[in-house]
Parts: sequence; structure tokens; C-alpha cells
Amino acid sequence: MGYWMWLTRYDDAEVAALLDHPHGLHAGLGRLRETWDDLPIELGYDPSGSLRKLEEVDTHRAWDALHVLLTGLPNEDYDRVSGDPPACDAVMGGLVMNETGEGSLLHVPRLLRPAQVRAVDAFLRSLDPDALIRERHAYLKEVQPYSFEGWGRLQSGEAWDMVEHGVLRKTFDTVRDFYARAAAAGNTVIKEIV
Repeated sequence: MGYWMWLTRYDDAEVAALLDHPHGLHAGLGRLRETWDDLPIELGYDPSGSLRKLEEVDTHRAWDALHVLLTGLPNEDYDRVSGDPPACDAVMGGLVMNETGEGSLLHVPRLLRPAQVRAVDAFLRSLDPDALIRERHAYLKEVQPYSFEGWGRLQSGEAWDMVEHGVLRKTFDTVRDFYARAAAAGNTVIKEIV
């Protein structure tokens, strides 16, 4: 099946209440993660504290190619984020949602607070996606982000990639529009690649 990435937006006041922990930010991130994960009651989960999901979008398997498109840098080991904010924050950056503040980019959710969401929104709105895709298509072919090839076949038998099939542009639009709605509403965004 492969790795897919979901972006979800939440009311920032609910998130802030969970982050406000007497033992500091990482303890608050741990509490947020427990609430976000919907732990079963026998593990101490209180359903009344569950976060209300406002919207969720799925980038399918295009998350890595989108990250390379936006940052110009591949991820070589998925343990560290490549690139600088706000470009890297669109897909892979943000606060790691656990009590240590560390973890792989895969299976560990990341949090963007409203100021970071607004910065990502402004960054994405400043780009000409068609020009950026044309400029970086050869580079994307060279670095081969996760699942970049194999989106169909040309008559010659050559595989289409995400750019040729239109998947990367569609994902860019979906993510840009999602961040615009989240920024306008002052939402927090949680991202997870699973």
C-alpha cells in the first residue's frame, strides 16, 4: 500500500488547552498526542477531551515529491527534515507530537500552530506552481522522491511520473487550498505520514 500523508486542521483553542501543561511543552505535546490518537478508555482516554476534526485532506503518495518541489531538497533518511521553514513546514516540518520532541518523519505526527500555518499559506500563495513544476521536473526525476514514478504508461511503454500524470499539480492545489482555509480560520494543523 505505501505511505500516505494526511493533513488535519483543528481549533487552536482546543489544541492550546492541551499544550498548556505544568511540566512544559513536551509534556503538553504528549498529552495532545494521547488525545489526538483517541486512546481507548482502559488506557486513560477521556472521550470528552477528544479533538474535534474540522477538516482532513489526503496527499496520497505525493507528499515526498511535494516536499522536494517546495524545498528543492530530497529527504535522505526520513529522520530529519530537509529545508527551511516555511517551505519545509508545508509537508514535513513542525513540532514533533511526543514527550521527547524526536522521532522519524514516518508515523510521528507533527504540529503547526496558527503563526506557522499562516507562514506556510503565504509561502504557497507566493509560488507559481506551473513554473516551479517545470523548473524542478528534471530534478524530481533525478532524485526520485517516494512513489514518483509509475502513474501510468506512455504508448512507448515508459512510465509516467507524478508531473506528467498531473498528480503533483493536483496535490499542490489541494495542500495550498487547505492551508489557506486553515490560516483564514486561525487553525492548528497536524500532519502524519503513515
